[in-house]
Amino acid sequence: MRIEHTLDVPATRFIFVHYHIFKNGGTTIESILRREFGAGFATVHGRADESVLDSRSLTEFLRQQPGISAVSSHHFRYPKPAVPGWVIFDCCFLRHPLDRLVSLYNQYRRTKSSDPLCARANRQAPGEFMKQLLRDSPHLVSDVQVTQLASAGAFARPANERDLEKATEILHDMAVPGIVELFDESLVAAEYFLKPAFPELRLHHSPENVSRPAHSRPERLPDLEQTLVDLWSADVYEDLLRLNQLDVELFRRAKVETQRRLFLMPDPEQRLVEFKARCAPLRPRASANATEREPVRVAAAAGAAG
Repeated sequence: MRIEHTLDVPATRFIFVHYHIFKNGGTTIESILRREFGAGFATVHGRADESVLDSRSLTEFLRQQPGISAVSSHHFRYPKPAVPGWVIFDCCFLRHPLDRLVSLYNQYRRTKSSDPLCARANRQAPGEFMKQLLRDSPHLVSDVQVTQLASAGAFARPANERDLEKATEILHDMAVPGIVELFDESLVAAEYFLKPAFPELRLHHSPENVSRPAHSRPERLPDLEQTLVDLWSADVYEDLLRLNQLDVELFRRAKVETQRRLFLMPDPEQRLVEFKARCAPLRPRASANATEREPVRVAAAAGAAG
């Protein structure tokens, strides 16, 4: 005689967690999540700019907020929570580290704040600003993305190969890895592979908090090198490149992983065309606003005095 039992167990909770690295397209991701999840989306922050919200802090918040299905924060740090009955869909976008530094400078320049970095960016040309960061602030210019993933953002020493491998493992395990340089491609792949958990999720977007229009970004790495040499000087460029060798390699691996996931899908080219068509109606207004907000472009800033 067979005896069957039915147990009452809670439904699996699916939670989208966005690990927002500054100047890596995170504001656009937040705008998507706000639109798609509505009241089920929350941004979460510590009390201070340098606060760290680890997996325990995030778990405690989510337990107190059972209606939340998506969260984002500059302060979230890996590893992601591991809670029975929860499936965490983590998302983190990376960027070429030197292009990110250009965007960082532009952001500081256009932010009205008493923060010393903002004041200095408005006073100094790009090369002078970066030279002072090199001299005084290695934590802001040295393998920042590897450190963010592998060491919870804590800069206690220069990153090393073990950190790169740890960051790469986290990258490969992400539900939604992405790179700013392949933003749409990253989101097309994410839409497809998130479908079992979030069948109605749509990730089309308009760019938010753009510090540099996409058309002003060099397409090829040799072009980027020449642009940055012109912008900063050859010496500053070489110093920054040397301090970001691991970030450059992590970026390369992230690009490979993003393209791998894109081409695992059926009809990736057609899906990308359809995705861009959904984005197109949102773009003209966003592009106009970005142009209005952007006081410094790479080409114009190269010889600027600040």
